[in-house]
Amino acid sequence: MAKAEIYGGICGFTTLVTAVKGAGKGREMEVAVRLDSECPSWQKVAEEIGSLKPFQELFSLPHEGQLYGVARRFVRHPACPVPAGILKAVEVAAGLALPRDATIKVAAED
Repeated sequence: MAKAEIYGGICGFTTLVTAVKGAGKGREMEVAVRLDSECPSWQKVAEEIGSLKPFQELFSLPHEGQLYGVARRFVRHPACPVPAGILKAVEVAAGLALPRDATIKVAAED
């Protein structure tokens, strides 16, 4: 199992991800994904996403997987960091990556 806590930034919303490796091997492996989000858009995505196939999500072209297919129907902010956090949790749950924090720091400069 893997967990991720994603703070969206200026919107102030936090999304918690729980990813649990399920049945299947190789390309047929599935990871159950649970999202608990303060964001109304990601709450709608959470209702639609039950499980993801890691190999399809992680080794296809960006934005072609099931996660992005569902997210594009509800999420209107393309710079939202939540999809990356979900995929990171899926990677770890599937045993395809080690757990390590990822960080984005943004600053305005004159």
